[in-house]
Amino acid sequence: MMLLFWFAPFKSFAGGLSAWQEETPYGHEIEHDGTEGGWIRMQLDSTSITFQNFYFYKHYTVAYSDAEFYIVNEKTAVVQRFVNKQQWESALNKQDLEPFWKREYNDNYGVDKAWAPLLLIFLPFPFLLPVLWLICVISLFFTTRRFYGFRKHFLWIYPVLYILVLSANAIPQSF
Repeated sequence: MMLLFWFAPFKSFAGGLSAWQEETPYGHEIEHDGTEGGWIRMQLDSTSITFQNFYFYKHYTVAYSDAEFYIVNEKTAVVQRFVNKQQWESALNKQDLEPFWKREYNDNYGVDKAWAPLLLIFLPFPFLLPVLWLICVISLFFTTRRFYGFRKHFLWIYPVLYILVLSANAIPQSF
């Protein structure tokens, strides 16, 4: 077990496994130090802001906490700060920053990515699906009609689902 943690591909911080550091889609640094309360810090060129919840949309990061609200233009590194929720919501409407499908994140944003290596070890199901898919590919070359419909549909459903899951993890944007 110690070798797993030693060779794990994620960073370790003083806050333990709950601490993380990631890059936003436009290359700015965002981090959580693992402390209670869920405060996230975003470092821009010369500005640093803290918040508790956020989402990415277009080339903006929209972030907020209980008392402060932000609209961050990541291309120009301009931060709009609001202390009034109604003004913030009005600015979101004016700038068309309310997505149809919002992927909102909090202090668990970086931690979710760290559990993938552990799940692959303790839950062998992800290894069984590719083997089943390969068996279905090979079995289509034989004349047996048993489970033909399942095999035929599993051949395209599994890769499509796999690509969708990978895309959802790789693209944190809202739509």
